[in-house]
Amino acid sequence: MSNDKYINPELPSGFRDYLPENMMVRQAMCDKIKTVFERFGFLPLDTPGIERKEVLTGGDENFSKQIFNVNLHEEKDDFALRFDLTVPLARVVSLYSEELPKPFKRYQVGNVWRGERAQAGRFKEFMQFDADIVGSSRLIADAEIIALMYETMNSLGLKNFLIKINNRKILNGLADFVGYEKKSNADVLRIIDKMDKIGWEGVEKELTDSVKLDKEQTKKLKEFLDLRAESSEKILTEASGLIKKSDEATEGIKELEEIIADLKALGVPEKYYRVDLSVARGLGYYTGPVFETILTDLPGIGSVMSGGRYDDLVSRFSVQNIPSVGASVGVDRLFAAMEKLGMIKKKKTLVKAVVLNFDKEAEDYCLKIVAELRKSEIDSEIYLGKEINLKGQLAYALTQEIPVVLIAGEKEKKTQTVQIKDVVKRTQEEIAFIDIVETVEKILS
Repeated sequence: MSNDKYINPELPSGFRDYLPENMMVRQAMCDKIKTVFERFGFLPLDTPGIERKEVLTGGDENFSKQIFNVNLHEEKDDFALRFDLTVPLARVVSLYSEELPKPFKRYQVGNVWRGERAQAGRFKEFMQFDADIVGSSRLIADAEIIALMYETMNSLGLKNFLIKINNRKILNGLADFVGYEKKSNADVLRIIDKMDKIGWEGVEKELTDSVKLDKEQTKKLKEFLDLRAESSEKILTEASGLIKKSDEATEGIKELEEIIADLKALGVPEKYYRVDLSVARGLGYYTGPVFETILTDLPGIGSVMSGGRYDDLVSRFSVQNIPSVGASVGVDRLFAAMEKLGMIKKKKTLVKAVVLNFDKEAEDYCLKIVAELRKSEIDSEIYLGKEINLKGQLAYALTQEIPVVLIAGEKEKKTQTVQIKDVVKRTQEEIAFIDIVETVEKILS
């Protein structure tokens, strides 16, 4: 067959394959995240990858997020791939309102799709791991989410990270402080949210070009966004002095003061969180406190776990007004960051023991051995490759870095024994069949 008949197996830009050595680490990451989320009392949920387009956009004609359309020929509605897990959650809460407890604490892991330009740590298809508290307006719920963010990062072995906290209510007071029309506030916040990507100069240019702010207005805005102090409390005090004319902003400051107090009671170390008045979070459904986590060793990769309060999202689907708050881990971005930081320890296999299969007369005995190991929940395999001699099969075991090798031929079958090799200690001993499991478990312990 000529080469021009083969299909090009390359992936489109912005997508990636996870081969086993990466997938094993990724699954381990998810297992750790799941353990933390369940420790905080969150329950699992799953939803389809496809939603009605109206559900995702909220019917907003100015919806700007780039989503992937899906054509379902037998349906009349327009459909698209979900761009996050929060909007589907709001739909579920509205649809099953009578069945779900309130507050409802759920976690969900799944792929989402966004048609954004691919770059380092940013993909068009990526996995999110969300935790949300639906049905609680108490600010202790916001503090719980921030504490969850801290515990999640800590469980993954990350030590140099910072959870940046702000409140959309404070940012809503910027119009009065800076002196622009309140109807422009959404555009201003959307541009501010690009600060990490395009820097202040880029933000200033967009504010001047798109929102028509003058130099005095951008100067006042920068003065506010640049507020820095040795503690979150001091930052809030200074911010209060600047935007005291706005009742909404004052309310936002009081909310953050309460959250900071709750974080201290929850034992979250202060060095891992800080009020940052430049955090806007681009999604328009946030209504109160917002948070994002950056890795201080790799700030350019962006936020790896973020979220906030969204009290009006469920009201898209019904008359119910159900307060909600949550956060999401960008699993793929975090994985890429940990790779760059040298924190990803890859391994060849999950197999703990391999039974070599080089003697046809003893193959049934080898199968009996591997069945015994699996019955005792030891991850194990019998050699299935093309090598037919002991040396070749042993080389496979060593290449795959399998810690325990079991060798049995016709002689061992007759005596009901097996040769067990401890690869790490480079020792080998002959033991009886009945002692196989105990011996292997001792080596692995």
